[in-house]
Amino acid sequence: MDSMHGESCTLNEGDNVAAKNNPEHGSGKRIDVDVESGHKRKLTSSVWDHFERKMMKGKMRAICSGCKKDFVGDSKSGTTHLRDHLRRCFKVKNQVDVRQSILRATVKTDSSSVSMGKYKFNSDVTRHELWNMIVLHGYPLCIVDQIGFRRYSNSLNPDFKVISRNTLKSDIMRGYKEEKEKLKKLISSQEGRVAITSDMWTSKHQKKGYMAVTAHFIDNDWTLQSRLIR
Repeated sequence: MDSMHGESCTLNEGDNVAAKNNPEHGSGKRIDVDVESGHKRKLTSSVWDHFERKMMKGKMRAICSGCKKDFVGDSKSGTTHLRDHLRRCFKVKNQVDVRQSILRATVKTDSSSVSMGKYKFNSDVTRHELWNMIVLHGYPLCIVDQIGFRRYSNSLNPDFKVISRNTLKSDIMRGYKEEKEKLKKLISSQEGRVAITSDMWTSKHQKKGYMAVTAHFIDNDWTLQSRLIR
């Protein structure tokens, strides 16, 4: 406590027992208490939603919740420099703010329903959607090595590191095996019969013949399903 003499500190919920006797304890309000005078004031600025105030080497510092960089955090310095940092910090931009959450519309491929939810960046989900896009549209694997695609991906989210074509190939094969196992379990869990149809065609560019085998069945919810199995 002696090292914090003359400085101010923030009492968060559960920091000490004395805070429990505070009538504003648990109300969700940010309270700034001056240790020397005992006066308290509310931290009304929205920047404190993304910074944590800590005493470091006898000085109050503001720690960014995104990149973890520290800045001057005493009351006399204001919050202008903190706001300027928030505009540049990509880590903070990717975080989900409870009060200002980014809503994402998700369209189900097997229906016309649309669901809304909060968005939070997940690199695994992005990689899954990347190889899924390659398979769906028949794009070449070398697209991930092209500078234009890498610049485009970086503009969407700098935190996502574009994978190489070899890694993309491995993701596709792993995804194929996972989907194959899911399809086996789905068909084996059905109580009805499965109808098999085939479709044949010839590629004009390669002059090769192809045949697709599709399974049709009515699931346990009495919904007609069709799955490409070969």
